Amino acid sequence: MTDHLSAEDYIKAVQRPDLVFDRPELAEARFDVHPMLGIPVPASGSTAVVFRATVGATAQALRFFTREDASTQQRYTALNAWFTEHGLTDDVASCRWVDDAILVNGRRWPMVQMEWVDGRTLDRHVEDLVENDDRAALETLAGSWRDLLRRTQAARFAHGDLQHGNVLVDTAGRLRLVDFDSSWIAPFTGSSPPSEGGHRNYQPENRLWGPWMDTFPGLVVYLSLLALAREPNQWEQLNDGENLLFQHKDYLPPHRTQAWSWVERLHDPQIDGLAARLRVCCAPGWTATGDLEGLIAGPVPWWTRTAAHPPADAQPQPTTAWPRPRPQPGPRPTGQPVWWQQPTGPQPGPTQPPPTQPAPTQPAPARAADAGRVLRAVVAALAWVFGSVLIAGALINLAVLHAIVPDLIILVSILALMVRRRRRRRRQPPGKAR
Repeated sequence: MTDHLSAEDYIKAVQRPDLVFDRPELAEARFDVHPMLGIPVPASGSTAVVFRATVGATAQALRFFTREDASTQQRYTALNAWFTEHGLTDDVASCRWVDDAILVNGRRWPMVQMEWVDGRTLDRHVEDLVENDDRAALETLAGSWRDLLRRTQAARFAHGDLQHGNVLVDTAGRLRLVDFDSSWIAPFTGSSPPSEGGHRNYQPENRLWGPWMDTFPGLVVYLSLLALAREPNQWEQLNDGENLLFQHKDYLPPHRTQAWSWVERLHDPQIDGLAARLRVCCAPGWTATGDLEGLIAGPVPWWTRTAAHPPADAQPQPTTAWPRPRPQPGPRPTGQPVWWQQPTGPQPGPTQPPPTQPAPTQPAPARAADAGRVLRAVVAALAWVFGSVLIAGALINLAVLHAIVPDLIILVSILALMVRRRRRRRRQPPGKAR
């Protein structure tokens, strides 16, 4: 006897429902079979297999566990009651735990009997919209996704494994969630987390199990759908069957992968704002402390912006108070030179012809003063940059700070080169080739 069963064990068992089930309605269940093999073929996951069967006159999803620690009767009973009490029955597939449901290898095993959702997984639905270049439908789908997260998080429910395979789009176009082995509700506060941690292409590093664990994957899906609505043809380059657009490697600094490069090339203010927020969430040690709505509506940190214009949904950011330029003089009479264009030597009389020689070069003390002002401005700029970086490093993590240090070194080198070239030009005598 083993402590768990394989998918093959269940495939063999359900071919004779009259022998393995003791409940009359299950003993008469009719399982869907493969058109060529003629046997039931399940959809497999990391913790369970799911068969489609007709129980009575209703299509059901019968879910059998391949790991004993996947879930418990208490969890699914509490979840089903929570869905009903908080009005989530239209957003999830109803579920019921059936203890000692099936006899396999001389032992009875539990099962979760779920409502069968007639539809397609999220990734297959998105693929169809992409192939039809239906950008409006993709944008509508993104809005439906955001609405779904708004309802579930307001109801204090976290799915725990939001990913394309656990989100179904039914025939009416509604999004429905399935597979609740990792889910959290308020009554679970203080309980030990489940063993299932979620799909790695949708989860941050070291995710904490709790009420806000859907915020990160919710943002990943929302950004992916909106970006595809802008340019659907990128689906073929970035989708590998285990994601929408982003993969686990995209969440690691310095965020210079193909997915990030493409998102930046869209030059869309809304996309840029969402991408900036996702980069903040990718910082090591980041933990969600609120819902998706709060994350989207919050300000975008200045060091993560990718667009020249602020995102449309971003809050106004304070700007650094640089020294204001000297006010320019107003209109002057025609022909009268302004003060900085007047020669410093003796002025010609009314009948004296103007000098034919070029104006004398600026005296050395004045050149030194100009160079000093330039140097002071550069020093001030560098001080501001390094000060801001130190603050950013304290806020986001040293790993992110290390990722941007090379860019800062390049910036400093460019500024230093500009200063050296300026001083070299001023030391050259007039008329010398430069």
